[in-house]
Amino acid sequence: MVRDRILLIDEDPNLLTCVKTLLEEKNFEVETAQDRNQGLSHLSRKSFSVLITEYLLQHLDTRDIIHRVKTTSPETYIIVVTGAIIDDITHEELVDLGVSDLFIKPYPIESMVIAVKKALRTRQMALGFKRLRKQLHATRTRFREAREGYLLDPLTASPECQIYNDRYLRDRFNRELKRARRHDRYLSLLLLSLTSPQKAKGLDPRKTDQYLIEMAKVVRKNIRAEDTVARRHQGFALILPETASKGMDSVKNRLAGLIQTHSPFLSDPQFQRLNRKLSFASYSYPEQLEIPTLD
Repeated sequence: MVRDRILLIDEDPNLLTCVKTLLEEKNFEVETAQDRNQGLSHLSRKSFSVLITEYLLQHLDTRDIIHRVKTTSPETYIIVVTGAIIDDITHEELVDLGVSDLFIKPYPIESMVIAVKKALRTRQMALGFKRLRKQLHATRTRFREAREGYLLDPLTASPECQIYNDRYLRDRFNRELKRARRHDRYLSLLLLSLTSPQKAKGLDPRKTDQYLIEMAKVVRKNIRAEDTVARRHQGFALILPETASKGMDSVKNRLAGLIQTHSPFLSDPQFQRLNRKLSFASYSYPEQLEIPTLD
């Protein structure tokens, strides 16, 4: 079983020996230092569960050590020992630095053992909460990745290009349409479709997939973050919230021009054939009362 490691820093060698002996009798592993440099040397080589350090008002060394410990090991419990008079302002400053307990010399040596045990219980609780937060974050990340994997289109989606599948499209569109009707807001739907690419003679079927992947990049890059893009059959559907017909026509014309002039499409004859098969259909609410279902 790994023992908890404690670092004692104090200019008084006799006090160091007494406290070290008492703690070692309780099966703690104890290191000692009589000044800042020795203390920092220990801290650079090992981690400690508890730091017990002397505090002298005329020195900044203790503050420096506390700051370093809390920066590199926030869970380390820090106990300050001092023979000086500590006023409320200084006490508050020490607490803000990360000090958890304060002993005024002289003090009963046995009381330090009680303080260390309390410190270790507090530290274990802090480490337990940290592990729980880490596990919760990992669980949420796995859930989000699984959910996105379930909702994203396997062909055209990528980490840089979120393209949803038809299942998500139907659900999202129905929710947006209900919202638009309830609050009397604008909503537009833009459909980009390839007309029977499988019937084109001499067209490599793999080219259609490559074409859709490239088109997905163009579309996603040139619309708003709040707009939804989803794969639908041999094409895409765009849900444009808060967009009237005039705004939707602007989006349609801009995307049509960008797709036609997309550099990979210009250099490949088969891509050019697919470009000629691309058609657009658009619908806006409430200007058009009949919005197509996406079943």
